[in-house]
Amino acid sequence: MTTHMTSEPTTVESAEAPSCWLSVIIPTHNRRELTLRAVNSILEQHHPRRIEIIVVDDGSTDGLADAIHQRYAANDSVRVITTAREYTNAARNTGFRASCGELVCFLDSDDLWLAHTLTVVEQIFAEHPELAFLSVEGSTLPSPSHPLISRVVAEDAPGWSHAGFHSAPLVHQSLTLDGPQRHATLLYGDYFPAIIRGDLFLLSGLIIRRDAIVRAGPFTEHFRFYNDWEFFARMCLQGIGGYIDYDGFRRDAGRGDQISRARPATAMPRRHVYILRTLARRFPARLAAYANLHKDALNDAQYWMARCLLHTHHRRFAKRLLMHCVRQRYKVGRSLALLAVATLT
Repeated sequence: MTTHMTSEPTTVESAEAPSCWLSVIIPTHNRRELTLRAVNSILEQHHPRRIEIIVVDDGSTDGLADAIHQRYAANDSVRVITTAREYTNAARNTGFRASCGELVCFLDSDDLWLAHTLTVVEQIFAEHPELAFLSVEGSTLPSPSHPLISRVVAEDAPGWSHAGFHSAPLVHQSLTLDGPQRHATLLYGDYFPAIIRGDLFLLSGLIIRRDAIVRAGPFTEHFRFYNDWEFFARMCLQGIGGYIDYDGFRRDAGRGDQISRARPATAMPRRHVYILRTLARRFPARLAAYANLHKDALNDAQYWMARCLLHTHHRRFAKRLLMHCVRQRYKVGRSLALLAVATLT
């Protein structure tokens, strides 16, 4: 186990020939006990193939790196990278550059995997080598301040319930598994038409092929809110993906130090607009096949943002977006009604 110092988490390098099957990257800051729990959940996997665990200690002051060294000194599959405080996305990029896995998972430090998850993951990728990524299902950990969610990906990620999401274009395959959950359904295909409507995944439940990450590009380091969604959208452009309703991880959703609990009301629609415009700028050739879907999603995002701006009394900006919707002939009646409200109040 080695410790590295780095201060340049800016790009994702081209993929080298992988020397291990899976890299699990855990960015963390001042979460010593939770990080140890996350690492243990990977080491307890019932799986014979080589796995590396890279903990990126992002400027912690609670003795986290020392605790990792002491606990796992005899285990060369666990490494620590220490950095100055660079925040989560930079830490993820740093961990990826140091990794060697054919497959990669970015596990949040307050989440954990269940013991047979990798057995199921290996089975799915072996049967479907065309998959660029695979999402497993999960549940929330018990918390007095947060209701239990038993299918946290499908229930908590908003894209699954969006009116624009339809699973019919995806292939539905019933599977018999080697894990404790013997039966599950795999949905695989092109997820891009759905991801541009709303977020579909949770990062701790995603296993991604290394070359798909390289093609998608690094995490955007200046994002604070909805940074995962922006990365997922780029990822979905890289090939066919899969989702399996196998309960493979636990999410800690009741902690007060989670960034997701501090999002302003306008953060999601603002980020949605940004994501769609950024995709059009970075991947124009690939988006050509989705031109109408992309235009419709952008109109929907701007309409949604206008409604949020009205509720927060930013009427001038809301009116500008609503006029755009009228010009695009998108929800004209509703947009005109909201324009009247914005003008009269």
